[in-house]
Amino acid sequence: MSDSKTIATLPIVNVQHDFQTVIADVQDGLDPEDFWVSCYKTGSASVHGKVRVTKEDGEVHLASRQGVEFIRGQRSLHTAACPDLSIPPTRIRVPRRVLRDAELSDPARPHQINAFDVSPDTKQIAVGYNDGSIQRRVIPPNGGDTTRVAVTYRPHVASVTSLRFFPSSKVLLSAGADFALAILDADPDSTSNSATTNPVRTLKAHSRAITDTAIVSRGRNVLSCAKDGTIRLWDVSGGKQIKVMGSSRYSPITKMSIGAKSSEWTIPSASGDNQSSPFFDQREVDTGDKLLFCALQDGTFEVFDLGTKAAVFHSEKGENESGALTSISYSSSHNLLSTGSIRGIVSVYDTRRLATPLATFSRNGSSIEDLAFVSADSPTVGIAIASEDGLPYTAGLAADGPRVDAELIGADCEAVRVIRVDPTGGIWTAGDDGLVRAY
Repeated sequence: MSDSKTIATLPIVNVQHDFQTVIADVQDGLDPEDFWVSCYKTGSASVHGKVRVTKEDGEVHLASRQGVEFIRGQRSLHTAACPDLSIPPTRIRVPRRVLRDAELSDPARPHQINAFDVSPDTKQIAVGYNDGSIQRRVIPPNGGDTTRVAVTYRPHVASVTSLRFFPSSKVLLSAGADFALAILDADPDSTSNSATTNPVRTLKAHSRAITDTAIVSRGRNVLSCAKDGTIRLWDVSGGKQIKVMGSSRYSPITKMSIGAKSSEWTIPSASGDNQSSPFFDQREVDTGDKLLFCALQDGTFEVFDLGTKAAVFHSEKGENESGALTSISYSSSHNLLSTGSIRGIVSVYDTRRLATPLATFSRNGSSIEDLAFVSADSPTVGIAIASEDGLPYTAGLAADGPRVDAELIGADCEAVRVIRVDPTGGIWTAGDDGLVRAY
């Protein structure tokens, strides 16, 4: 990949969200039926085609028309293309499960999911709502879609803004617009799991809404950032703040991403052993070799060395004004950083040369709500992207520039607010329709 100052335009291939139901209905004997496929590319006329589903001699057949091509694959691995817009066959990924709550996922009155996480052991999920409540749900082991609510927490009096399971999968960190963080018991074997439970710890120091959190290593320390322009390092066991750091411009911090300092990190910073640093506190565990990347509301990002607690890099606003940064993700294993903006622009950087992005791309200007690197420990690097238009996708980084790797189909144009990648490489999304989808 070469350095890029131009914004590449990536296409959109959208397929009727319930097309599998259409196919199944015809398979079960209903009359032939259509589902639609739409293709978009900024600067070009959109193409809206249909796929006719018929059944002959016991076999289901698909016939594409009106400028689109749809090929049904094995195990729900489909592709769609649009020759008129030069859109090559694009993978269409459908959810392997759609997790729902019978009441809160009612299509007539869905409860928007603002915050979400899946436990590292992939046995539980946590969802947060506007009223400050959090549900921890047990994922059915038999492949079912209706989750069992293990416990409901009410640690916040305003919207839940962040949820993070600890590496043990037995503790949950939450944050809210009420300036507070909470440490919650998430042990499946806990005796308090059958009813509403109180936080184990409540952490308070921010003066404005908390926007994101991060867990350091196994969780002796956690981090929070907020609209007050500060990052705070906390001692979990003591429930006290260790250190406060601030954006050099005190711009509100919208998101952050933590990771190990790569051996190829070249920007001057502290030694990996921060116990010799005057900034080291005995309550800190495994902070010395960590970097923290923060997305700022002013459209820039800042990098902090947790060993010295100092900012070691602050980006400049690019030639292409991207608006406020709304998401950020760091992959230390590939020396890559990705940012997303309110104007729908995604930028990818080599962390060894942060001044200029490797690639910058957009689709339709819809706000990027969340980002996560996919298969960050494999030779192929991809980015899972959640957007306000309800059209999440994965993007790949190739020698000739960025591309759409796969469309994540399932949401019916409802905003996707959170995207997560679990340790097995599975992608999870949650958003305004109150549903959690696993791909």
